[in-house]
Amino acid sequence: MAGALIGEAFISASIHVICHRIASPKFVDLFWHKKLDQPLLMKLKRTLLTLNPVLDDAEEKQIEKPAVREWLDDLKHAVFDAEDLLDEINYEALQCKLEGEAQTADKLTNKVRRFLPTSRNKFYQSMNVKIQELLRKLEDFVQLKGALGLTEVVGRKVSQRTPTTSVVHEPYVYGREEVKENLSKVLFSDDASKEDVSFITIVGMGGVGKTTLARMLYNDDKVKEHFTLKAWACVSEDYDAIRVTKTLLESVTSKTCNTTDLNLLQIELREQLRGKKFLFVLDDLWNEKYTDWNCLQTPFTSGARGSKVIVTTRNKNVASFMQNVPTQPLEPLSHEDCWSLLAKHAFGNVNCSAYPSLEEIGKKIARKCNGLPLAAQTLGGLLRSRLDSEVWNRVLNNSIWELPTEKSDILPALGLSYHYLPAKLKQCFIYCSIFPKDYEFKVEDIVFLWMAEGLIPQAENGDNMEEVAKEYFDELLSRSLFQTSGKSSFVMHDLINDLALFMSKGFCSRWEGRESHEVERVRHLSYAREEYDVSLKFEQLKEAKCLRTFLPTSLNPYNSYKNYYLSKKVVQDLLSSHRCLRALSLSSYRNVTQLPDSIKNLIHLRYLDLSGTAIERLPSVLCSLYYLQTLLLSNCSSLVELPADLRKLINLQKLMLGGCASLAKLPVDLWELISLHHLDVSGTKIAEMPLQMSRLKSLRTLTAFVVGKSTGSTIGELGELPHLGGKLKLQNVVDAKDAVQANLKNKKDMKELEFEWGNEDSDDSTKVREVLDKLQPCMNLEKLTVKRYGGTSFPNWLGDSAFNKIKVMRLEGCHYCFELPPLGQLPALKELFICKMKFLRTLGPELYGQPFQPFQSLERLEFKGMAEWEEWVPSGSGGPDFPRLLELILEKCPKLRGSLPCDLPCLKKLSVEGCGVLHDQRATATSSTSTSLNYNSLQELEIKDGCQTGLLSLLETKLLSRLKIRNLSNMQCFPNINRLQHLILWNCPTLSSFPKDGLPTTLTSLYIINCRRLDFLPHEMLAKLTSLDYLTIHKSCNSMRSFRIFPKLRTLNIGYCENLESLCLIEEEGAVENLSHLDNLNILGCPNLVCFPQGGFPTPNLTQLEFSRCKKLKSLPERIHTFTALERLWIRNLQNLESIAEDGGLPPNLQHFRIENCERLRASSSSVGDYCNWGLQALVSLTEFTIHGRGSDEILETLLKQQLLPTTLRSLLIEELSTLKSLDGKGLAHLTSLQELFISRCDSLEFLPGEALQHLTSLHRLEIRCCDNLKFLPEEGLPPSLSYLKIFRCSGLEKRYQNKTGQDHWDSISHIPCIWINDEVII
Repeated sequence: MAGALIGEAFISASIHVICHRIASPKFVDLFWHKKLDQPLLMKLKRTLLTLNPVLDDAEEKQIEKPAVREWLDDLKHAVFDAEDLLDEINYEALQCKLEGEAQTADKLTNKVRRFLPTSRNKFYQSMNVKIQELLRKLEDFVQLKGALGLTEVVGRKVSQRTPTTSVVHEPYVYGREEVKENLSKVLFSDDASKEDVSFITIVGMGGVGKTTLARMLYNDDKVKEHFTLKAWACVSEDYDAIRVTKTLLESVTSKTCNTTDLNLLQIELREQLRGKKFLFVLDDLWNEKYTDWNCLQTPFTSGARGSKVIVTTRNKNVASFMQNVPTQPLEPLSHEDCWSLLAKHAFGNVNCSAYPSLEEIGKKIARKCNGLPLAAQTLGGLLRSRLDSEVWNRVLNNSIWELPTEKSDILPALGLSYHYLPAKLKQCFIYCSIFPKDYEFKVEDIVFLWMAEGLIPQAENGDNMEEVAKEYFDELLSRSLFQTSGKSSFVMHDLINDLALFMSKGFCSRWEGRESHEVERVRHLSYAREEYDVSLKFEQLKEAKCLRTFLPTSLNPYNSYKNYYLSKKVVQDLLSSHRCLRALSLSSYRNVTQLPDSIKNLIHLRYLDLSGTAIERLPSVLCSLYYLQTLLLSNCSSLVELPADLRKLINLQKLMLGGCASLAKLPVDLWELISLHHLDVSGTKIAEMPLQMSRLKSLRTLTAFVVGKSTGSTIGELGELPHLGGKLKLQNVVDAKDAVQANLKNKKDMKELEFEWGNEDSDDSTKVREVLDKLQPCMNLEKLTVKRYGGTSFPNWLGDSAFNKIKVMRLEGCHYCFELPPLGQLPALKELFICKMKFLRTLGPELYGQPFQPFQSLERLEFKGMAEWEEWVPSGSGGPDFPRLLELILEKCPKLRGSLPCDLPCLKKLSVEGCGVLHDQRATATSSTSTSLNYNSLQELEIKDGCQTGLLSLLETKLLSRLKIRNLSNMQCFPNINRLQHLILWNCPTLSSFPKDGLPTTLTSLYIINCRRLDFLPHEMLAKLTSLDYLTIHKSCNSMRSFRIFPKLRTLNIGYCENLESLCLIEEEGAVENLSHLDNLNILGCPNLVCFPQGGFPTPNLTQLEFSRCKKLKSLPERIHTFTALERLWIRNLQNLESIAEDGGLPPNLQHFRIENCERLRASSSSVGDYCNWGLQALVSLTEFTIHGRGSDEILETLLKQQLLPTTLRSLLIEELSTLKSLDGKGLAHLTSLQELFISRCDSLEFLPGEALQHLTSLHRLEIRCCDNLKFLPEEGLPPSLSYLKIFRCSGLEKRYQNKTGQDHWDSISHIPCIWINDEVII
């Protein structure tokens, strides 16, 4: 895609595809045979071609001219209509062809034969009418283009942007110190690369600060001393080699140059640079032509060694062909740095801390910038000296894209990245606007959606559409329009997402709330999936006449613990009314158990996602959707079979069945799916592959191949699948001849292989070894897993150094092998996992192999369940056996004795569990003068389950920062560790003391669990822990009677410390230390706790407080109303608690309040004032109140009767109130903001106040659980606002509503969109 930089119109690609399709011999022949109006079709093509030349002009003018934007939007929709029309014609022809073949095969009756042509003639006549209507529309566009002043763009327009300069604009740059320091080392090094001239490339999205960073480097004080010459050239999107060369030459000579001959300019520049060390900055380079770059940099080669050229670019492709030092990707700033930059521009020289309210709003505005310095600078400039919170809130609540163009550089800067995309990439980019911000997507998901929407043309060079789509994706990634997120996911930067949304207005829509949307002309729709998606949510879709995409989204799509439900009416409406759908997803909806036959209406459908649903069978009519390319059924655990006519899906490329745990077989004629590229059958019950798998010649990935016992395909059929690659699991291969025929050696695209045998397949060790030998894969393999292999030794290829790309190796359950293969010879091996090798006793030289230094790349090594392993012998090579090992895990190796490898110089994490006889590492190291312990990089150590205390000698390593000791029964005193930051002591019953001089002052978190004999630290040692902010003490420190809360703690959890009596404060020089850092305090299971500090806790920032199971506790801390930051207060199982807030009320900003089983906290009729003192009515922030268990009946009755709960309450949870018969109607009606009401396990409850419920106009959720005495719901009905009703294990109500008919009062609740009765969801 490299080439001249041009900005093509978004719709150009669609017009090109339509015209190409119309002109294709296949389509012309179709029109001829079906008596369609061919001249009319040619006229349609000519009209489209007439419009095409002015589209680039319209694309550029649309931002500033609304009329042009409207014209262009209308034209887009007309072109989309043309696509659908041609698609429909083509579908009909395809249906004729396939049904004709079926008729011939089935020998249908003459009556059927006569009927079909008649009906189809009517169809083609209607198509002629539609083409005429479309043509009239397009001719109107032709007439209007002149009136709008749209003309053909000839040549490239000159950029209107102000060129960048080297002059520093910012006296201080935020957040780039580390990057600048790293680049400075390269900049001032004469050996940065092998060449004399080094190219430093800074890559990042528009506005991220590339130019600013280049300026910082260019203007560094050391530059004048280090470089003889320096020059700055702004290249920009209008690449001109003459202009750039001339700029550089004039800068180094300080003379004006009038020459315009590139040859003469380059000769002169080369001579000026000869033998001199220079620094050039080429800012904002866009051109992707390697030949142009090669020509431009030719004169640079005459410079002296150490010369540098700094290049800034948005495009990774540009960086890739010039780098001889590593590219510097420039990431967005942190929110803190973004705020600092914004504040600098907004406040100027005024201290922002003088305006705390503006500072709070400003930090939220900075988050909107999402790390983009240009956005922070622009918004800061907009707010400069406007110190008015109303103005700041307006900026916070408005979209950055709504700023006036003359006041913002954001749209022009980021818009350039869009403007200069080829049309085909613009369509793909804009389609991604349907994904919400922070949505993580995978390449394979996006690619097949693009394909479904017709955004990917068939490649002329023979590449399949998927490969072309991946090229498009890589191109958008290289242009910084996508960003990597984790190992295999990608995201769009928030402002890039905004850009896509801005450019897609009118035909892409994203629903993220309940706001109304204009949907009449929307083509692509996504919406935020909710737990219950009721039909009302999609009411507006009735207006959408040409919807192509229906896609539910979630920011946590892989959360398998949450169930979602979709109204069946929505599914019915979609399938009957939205016939233009090309991509339909109903994924993760657990109530989707079947599809109606109306699915056959979706003749354009190419992408169907039913993954994670409860679907049991697919309707046979699904097989008439001949365009279908992608069928996703992953994790449909109830799916028992696939349709018999699946073979009719002749365009199906992707069939995903992974996790279909009830699916036992594939269709016998699967081989007829000749277009199939991807087949996932992992996690199914499929016991054998169907016959003739070898005929699936297009297959690219097959996750598993199961060899049947007597029938089905043999493994040899894989040999005839030339494109097979990716990941493959082979099960039950027992025939060596078949293994040879599989020809895995030549599967060059195979990246991951797994071989697995059953117990009965591994009886003959010689035979099994021969099979594994013949399964030798290609040298390109990256990951290999061998499970339950029955041989006594491994074949020679396993461990052969020629496999120089293997990164991960797993050997599991190879019970009969006496030794490991020479895995040390694998040069790229990074992870090695060895598990359950029962006969392995010694690990010795055979593992390391021949090289002088084994395991050159290994970073992670894990041994697990090695029951007989006794000895680990070093290689004797003289150097470290694992020079780059970062993580070593030993688990359940009970007989392993001796010592671990002595020399692990890079080891950062060591975990030893269940290795009871593994001895002291230091003891072995000191037994020989030739060896010494080298664990100097160790940062994290875990010792668990019966290990020797000798391993604790490793605690003396200098960098150790994390330590976990669990189930160590013979440790009495904890050793000293200097730099420890995180410490977990778990179930060490003999541990009695910490070191005499205390714990290290670097400690930030400490967990003590089940260490009852341990004496906690004395006060003077605690005072030294100035960094400790997290402390948990659970079932430990039995001698502790009092606990002093020290000032730096943020979280304190104390649980089941049976002898703890009081919490105290630390006093320094007579003054109490302020607990300003404390955020979370939880005390539970301390039966003897009775005392808090007099006067309460000085905790101004405490947000969460819980007391539970402290049976002697009679009152909460004094002056609890001073906890002004407290948001959550839970008091649970405090049977002697008598008062909670009698000296000033509850904290004023409380949001969540729970009272549970506090039976003495109840008032008589004469002491209602006690509850008034709580001040609940004034808690306008209180959103959730839970009342639960013993003694709570009277509390709730009084609170409701006296209307003491705040009207702002949104959630009320009533649980286990055994004597509660009804709710006070007046008090309930008082809660006018109530949205959720939960009633659970109230055995005496007999009725609900119907009239009061009618007053709850905001109530949308009502749940009633385990209330057997409740026989009926109110006669007055439930409030019309209610959208969700759940009845669970309420026998009386179940009988009343179980038949779902009017006779059993169903009519009184049938209006509720979502009703859940026991396990049945009616939605």
